[in-house]
Amino acid sequence: MSKISIITPVYNVSGYIGACLESIAAQTLSGIEVVLVDDHGSDGSVQNAKDFAEKHPEIEWKFTKTPLNSGPGAARNYGLTVAAGEYICFVDADDWIEPTFCEKLYNTAKSSNADMACCDIFFGAQVRRNPSTNNKKFFLRHFVSYFTTFIYRRTFLKENGIIFPDTHSAEDTCFLTCSLICAERIASVREPLYHYVIRPSSVSQKPDRQRASQRLASFEYLIDFAKKHGLYEKYPFELQLIRFKKGWLMSLKDRFIG
Repeated sequence: MSKISIITPVYNVSGYIGACLESIAAQTLSGIEVVLVDDHGSDGSVQNAKDFAEKHPEIEWKFTKTPLNSGPGAARNYGLTVAAGEYICFVDADDWIEPTFCEKLYNTAKSSNADMACCDIFFGAQVRRNPSTNNKKFFLRHFVSYFTTFIYRRTFLKENGIIFPDTHSAEDTCFLTCSLICAERIASVREPLYHYVIRPSSVSQKPDRQRASQRLASFEYLIDFAKKHGLYEKYPFELQLIRFKKGWLMSLKDRFIG
């Protein structure tokens, strides 16, 4: 069994995927498999990835594809059905990770017997830090919602039925929050190891009512998930705060500002 499966959706990222894959190939942890999910883009991203994989046979590569273009959440779910690692992480194809990302998170998770482990993140040139994981309620009120800064025990995700909702906005925050409320133990590495690359073309500056409604749908899914798992009563204030801040307030921005 691989120690970590890295799941990366691939869709129209030919200008970025090389740096992403270079950072994955440079990982100091042995026992990594990489699941690349073709989401039917129109550029040469997937071929670029296959060419790169041929030059790095020391890494276990798995190539799969969605039945049709489905968006990043669905592509990641598809990757989850293929991944076989002890832990799962998600690296977006236009981002990159520090060489010790996998090693430090995996060792921290294993030594703590944690369901999840997280690090801090470079958001462009800025460092954003999560609060301490010692108090989950405090963490839920203040966490930096970048699901890519975490690794997740694969059996933990499967046993709790945690997947990305079938929405096209905030599905990543929903996935992370579902994981957080289910986790018995969360560990952390107090340094930035993930690089989020800001792409001007990926950030819409126009109002989008459909994006707003999709965002709200993600948080409806979150509340329903928490209730079905008997966890809503444990974190009612925290879940409603997340729904308000990351759902309603951001949907207003989507609807009227962009």
